[in-house]
Amino acid sequence: MQQNKATVDLREDAVLVIKNGKLKRIPKPDSGFGEHIVTWQNGKIHAEKVSYTVK
Repeated sequence: MQQNKATVDLREDAVLVIKNGKLKRIPKPDSGFGEHIVTWQNGKIHAEKVSYTVK
């Protein structure tokens, strides 16, 4: 089994998704308000939904 490694800055608040062995950083909303929903199906990430609120 091949291992992949990534370095993550634990001082930064962030949402990270690992899907199919790849690390994906979800961008922060410019407004500062938002929501991220991950949908799972059969034990795997099926879809991601990102919504932002402008105040």
